[in-house]
Amino acid sequence: MSDSKGKTGKIQCKSISKEGYLEKQSRFLKTWRKRWFVLDGSMLYSFKKERVYENPTEVIDLKVFSSVKSSEDYTNRQNSFDVYSKDMSFSMVAPSSGEKEDWIRNIGRAIITSRNNWQTDYNDKDSDSD
Repeated sequence: MSDSKGKTGKIQCKSISKEGYLEKQSRFLKTWRKRWFVLDGSMLYSFKKERVYENPTEVIDLKVFSSVKSSEDYTNRQNSFDVYSKDMSFSMVAPSSGEKEDWIRNIGRAIITSRNNWQTDYNDKDSDSD
């Protein structure tokens, strides 16, 4: 799920695996905006200012996303990638090819880890009913 309005208050980033500037395409206006992104567990946050973890402009729960991949052909922008779910996608642009690959790797790992954690939680609940 995504909260495009963002949440108010300070975000407790406890397990940051990646952070840095990306450009993100707005879903409605389709304009590109530079944002500070933080990947923390299965959550991807965007902020207006670097290392100021308050009032995110976007909160993306990667548990509901299925893949992340390069999207240069789709966006016509170098170093772009998309995060996909069944119902939506987010387009982002990294400052370099190496950064793009690093973001894809880290977001992909977060998607897989969150899916595995969900399956473990589900199986634990299922075995409790025996």
